Amino acid sequence: MQIDYYKILGVSRDATAEQIRKAYRSKAKLYHPDINRSPNANVLFQLINEAYQVLVDSEKKKWYDFKIKYPSTTGMKPQAERRRTATYETYYKAYTRYQQEKKDEELFSKRTTKIIDNFLFYFLVLAGFMAIIYSAIDLIFDKVNMKNMGGMIFGVWFLLLMFLGWSLLKKK
Repeated sequence: MQIDYYKILGVSRDATAEQIRKAYRSKAKLYHPDINRSPNANVLFQLINEAYQVLVDSEKKKWYDFKIKYPSTTGMKPQAERRRTATYETYYKAYTRYQQEKKDEELFSKRTTKIIDNFLFYFLVLAGFMAIIYSAIDLIFDKVNMKNMGGMIFGVWFLLLMFLGWSLLKKK
């Protein structure tokens, strides 16, 4: 089985050199071994590089397209073909593993964000209730000075704003 360089770079067979360069740059950014820490990043990057080197050069591209169209006339050795197939399979295994790792990281990030959001929300609700309670206690023991209602008003407004904001966020 011949490696499909067009699939590796994600371009069509009639892609221009500029489209191939753009696809190569985007794939290279994703799979460069310095950025991508997956175990097969080096193999993936080599395949992407190989695909780019063949497809960007018009002569190599013509020869490659000919080999794809007429594989039996190119005289490719079965041994080399098996090696290429194994590399291609490694590429797709590594690619699917990378996609799964990316999904796992996003899921972890969403869970962590949800936990932090919930903690902060309940902490701030508790702070609002505490402001109301301390203001009420202060009003009970200081009956002469009714000017200390600011804490209670703040606590009520704070809680109202918290619950309103939380409900608006939940609707989105």
